[in-house]
Amino acid sequence: MSIMAIVIIRPNLSISKKMFFAACGFSIASFLVLVLGFVTSDFSIQNVFFNSSTLKPLIFKISAAWASHEGSMLFWLSLLSLLCISYVFIISTPQIAKIQLRVLALVVFLFSSFVYFTSNPFLALSFKPSEGLGLNPALQDMALAIHPPILYLGYVSYVVLFTNAIIILLKSNDEILKLELLRTSKFFSSFGLLTLTLGIGLGAWWAYRELGWGGYWYFDPVENISLMPWLTGIALHHSLLLSLNHNKALNWTLSLSVISFLLTILGTFLVRSGLLTSIHSFNSSEGRAIYLFVIFLMIALPSTGLMLVKYRIQETTRSSFSIKGIIVGNILWTFSIVVILAATLYPIIYSYLFDESISLDLKFFVSAFLPLIILILFTAGSFSNQNFSNNTLVILAISLVLTIISTKLIRHNYISAFAFLGAIYLIIQTISLFIVKSNFFRQKLSLSFSSMILGHLGFGMLALSITLNCLLQKEFEFTGPVDTSKIYDRFEIGLKSIRLADGPNYYRQITEFWITDNDKKLTILKPENRYYKIEKTLSQESDIFSYLTHDLYAVMNRIDDNIVHARIYYRPFISFIWLSICVMVTSFGLSLLCALNRSRKFKNTVF
Repeated sequence: MSIMAIVIIRPNLSISKKMFFAACGFSIASFLVLVLGFVTSDFSIQNVFFNSSTLKPLIFKISAAWASHEGSMLFWLSLLSLLCISYVFIISTPQIAKIQLRVLALVVFLFSSFVYFTSNPFLALSFKPSEGLGLNPALQDMALAIHPPILYLGYVSYVVLFTNAIIILLKSNDEILKLELLRTSKFFSSFGLLTLTLGIGLGAWWAYRELGWGGYWYFDPVENISLMPWLTGIALHHSLLLSLNHNKALNWTLSLSVISFLLTILGTFLVRSGLLTSIHSFNSSEGRAIYLFVIFLMIALPSTGLMLVKYRIQETTRSSFSIKGIIVGNILWTFSIVVILAATLYPIIYSYLFDESISLDLKFFVSAFLPLIILILFTAGSFSNQNFSNNTLVILAISLVLTIISTKLIRHNYISAFAFLGAIYLIIQTISLFIVKSNFFRQKLSLSFSSMILGHLGFGMLALSITLNCLLQKEFEFTGPVDTSKIYDRFEIGLKSIRLADGPNYYRQITEFWITDNDKKLTILKPENRYYKIEKTLSQESDIFSYLTHDLYAVMNRIDDNIVHARIYYRPFISFIWLSICVMVTSFGLSLLCALNRSRKFKNTVF
């Protein structure tokens, strides 16, 4: 911490840079030492004692290092330090080095002090136990082992865009420098969206498999916290395209760069302050909450003040149809962010004013948030092309016909009908644009255009898959002894056996269900109840079989005197939800490669 304080005030640039690298390196090394403590089961460390045991598999010993508040904050700090080092290596010219190092050093200093004074993961016990207390069974899952690292990487990547925005605001007259900074921002924007999308997708996949309710998203407050930077990141990504390629929307780009990073800090404050009621929340502490809020204010107030002082009214010139579309899309993305943020903060403010806890249910988000997403679907579909042509009208008509046909097979409401229409319209428009631009698959497309095609296609697939999944899913309650068979809808569900088994660090109670559909297709599912030996905790483990068009999902609630209580879910188009996330991740990967190639060409040309 003292090293970072010296970097902030020290005028000698070369020494400051070395000290900055050293301080960031110490943060990374500290986390590696914590991981070593978990791997070697050093229970003299309080954090290891509370979150690990000798019986845990190695991968879960490692992931336990970021399972607690203290460990996860040190991990967040180490990833932030790693991103800062990478950023300074990529771009650090003499014109920007002092501002760059001071901004980054301030951010790292604030979070280092937070970890040291309020969230130290190295507190020692007065004795060394022979065994630890274990880890929450819900966290002992492969998806959750890799979900936080990837998600945190997405969060901290926006420190680069934040720093670049501050530098551009302070050195607004240097056009070449501004262009280089924007290109660096484009690279880290693509990286941030790639990791955020993959991290959020893995979190949804974990929730679907592990929590036993057959769902992947419920607008939980902490889920909304992770969604907000992703929404601003999408808008920022499009603004960067305009700023780089057309020298437009610079105010949008700078504002969203600052807001995206501030939202990650605000989210950290809300999740770890105890203000949110969520299955994802960490243990609350008033001291931590105040400290994080002060950090947020120390970063938010100067940066927003600088934006207001340096705000420039840009000259209005005629813009192309597609440029107008990106601006309209950004306005809609911004409104969607405001809705999510307001929905997250409103219960907190209401509880504080009236001393009564409330929560917003799914209906609010369906009525307030989803209409904005539907408008974005139509906007992305309409403005992907250079103009609103007759071809666009034909595609809109085809989409409308397909939606009308779907109403004969699916029971729609107004929201789902428009969501279906918007998703189909975006998908067909994107495929049509790809066919035309590729000259019927004979012409190779650029990386940037391919990225746009895949991004829009993935977004349309995601909207369509979620809509169909919500409309067509079914849930069956099964109660009965072994050899009981019951018919639900078009499925015959039979309980064939109950048996016990021993796992590596838990005991297993396994039921076996045979599920036969109308086509006589047999699916065998074996949901479990697991009793963890160290944690002394009972956990449900679902079993899922995935077909191309649907999943069959079983979870066992309990067994009373050989009477099994279980739930069987029919979840259509789940595989397409995961596929659409993979398509979007691929899109941002192509955008990352494109940004890297253009940055190299720019440096070779200018320097």
